[in-house]
Amino acid sequence: MSSSNQTLVCVKQVKQEWLEEWDESMPLPGDIIEGISESDMEELFVCVKAKSELSSQLGKMGQHVEIIWVKVRRGADTHKIRARIVQDKCTMLQRKYTIKAATDDRHVAVLGELTLEQCTQLQEMSRRVVNVESRGFNKRGIKYDWKMKADTYLPDQRCTVVSSILFTPLQEEHSVEATTARCMAWFSASVSSGTPLVFVNIQTEQIVTSDFHRSESESSKSSRRNQHVGE
Repeated sequence: MSSSNQTLVCVKQVKQEWLEEWDESMPLPGDIIEGISESDMEELFVCVKAKSELSSQLGKMGQHVEIIWVKVRRGADTHKIRARIVQDKCTMLQRKYTIKAATDDRHVAVLGELTLEQCTQLQEMSRRVVNVESRGFNKRGIKYDWKMKADTYLPDQRCTVVSSILFTPLQEEHSVEATTARCMAWFSASVSSGTPLVFVNIQTEQIVTSDFHRSESESSKSSRRNQHVGE
């Protein structure tokens, strides 16, 4: 098998819809799992090469401890994060295990085996989500029912369709920030559900034109007032 087709054990996605609560201390989509341990001592980490092997090791460790250390690779960097062992509820015939964030029981990782390229793409999406949230896009009081829109318009998460969306300013939107926040809500929903939303375009011409005319109008009024005072 060529190196480009070799698969790695990774976090495929997470069952946490509130992306604004993601942070770098949690398992994130694209994280390549290099090992797990009951402590953070480097020499005690158990390396895993397959999803089944990871599940088996988690089951063994879960008999002794609840919280473990997980060594993940993100890009060129390696991080040690804390996680809880949890039984995979999707499995009915046999016991399989996964991990969830140590600080949030809702943040459950869906494990998988993907190529390095696929992991890298997921890591980039996770990085953007975490960075966007840290800049406060979801803390400005802009409400948008992205869940309803995702269920109505986004394609099935198992399909192979590559989607592209163009966002234009709504009638009541008079700033680039409002349109960008709406765009990021869609993008966050896509990342969370695994939908292959790749291309996102934001049109700002109407906003810029509106701002320009408003500024021009105010400038004109100010000029007329000054002229009247001069007379």
